[in-house]
Amino acid sequence: MASNAALTRWRPLARQALDRLRCAAGAPALARRRNRGRLTILMFHGVEPKPLTPACWHVTDSDTLRRQLDYVRGHFTVLPLAEALDQMQSGRLPDNAAALTFDDGTRNLLTHAAPILRDLQLPAAVFLATGPMGTPTTLWPDRLWLAFARTTATQVDLGPIGLGVMPLSSDADRETSYASAVHRFKELPDAQRSERLDDLVTALGQSECTDPGPFQLLSWDEADALADDGLISLHPHTATHPILSRCHDDKVDVEITESCAAVGQAVGSPPRIFAYPNGRAQDFDDRAKSALLRCGVRWALSTSYGFADAGDDPLALPRVPIGSDLSWPAFKLLVSGHPLG
Repeated sequence: MASNAALTRWRPLARQALDRLRCAAGAPALARRRNRGRLTILMFHGVEPKPLTPACWHVTDSDTLRRQLDYVRGHFTVLPLAEALDQMQSGRLPDNAAALTFDDGTRNLLTHAAPILRDLQLPAAVFLATGPMGTPTTLWPDRLWLAFARTTATQVDLGPIGLGVMPLSSDADRETSYASAVHRFKELPDAQRSERLDDLVTALGQSECTDPGPFQLLSWDEADALADDGLISLHPHTATHPILSRCHDDKVDVEITESCAAVGQAVGSPPRIFAYPNGRAQDFDDRAKSALLRCGVRWALSTSYGFADAGDDPLALPRVPIGSDLSWPAFKLLVSGHPLG
């Protein structure tokens, strides 16, 4: 009988082989035909020249992004997000319409993503976590990744967040330990998450870290430069990127109101589109929706996998999340609407 370690190595290889067969058999084209009347909203995050080590799901390397976007350009009609949503609502959406989104607003969108978008002449929407813009402060999941990536510790005790002692001896260990920790932090109440995150970063010896690395956020001047030719649009993503359903009432309102006001001032008009941090169905609630409506927001994007149409809740639209762990066949299947696995 195969060992657990052998099975762990074998399963991804078998999955990739199956995905290649599906692509060779035309599964992506068939899936696009089934979904042709819906809007495919793709969700990316940061972009760096090379893959990060340890791996980080929400940072894509430049070569991979270019290959992915070139595929999307060849198989979809890519529209500016606001235009696509308006056309979806009015029933004028072209077949196989798509829109591109980038969450968080890291500076590498200006230096690495924007040149690719402009080369390919593809419009995109960027959602800004407005509070720390132009400072060395990172968003909390990125602060946690930096702590795991830079620590010299060989193990970490995650008992305070309900996990055990986990190894940190290799990049694979650090990747696994970070993924386990960040998943657990997402389930904690906001105040408790902040306190325990500070404790863990300190335990990893990284409490004095002032270099944001690949997670440096845009300044407002850089955000203006990103959007100066009209190809890229700017939208709110809360002030500090908490999970809204884990926050108390006042913080939900402040996070949304301040972010919408900041973006509105920057672009010269009240924002109509918002993206929820983390964005799973359990990560936002009616309090967030009410705050968005008070700010005049018409559309809000989740991270629930799916393809949008006019019958969806406009304040909980699905997207197609794109992570750094996708193989090339899996990417083609996922964006086309064919289930993976």
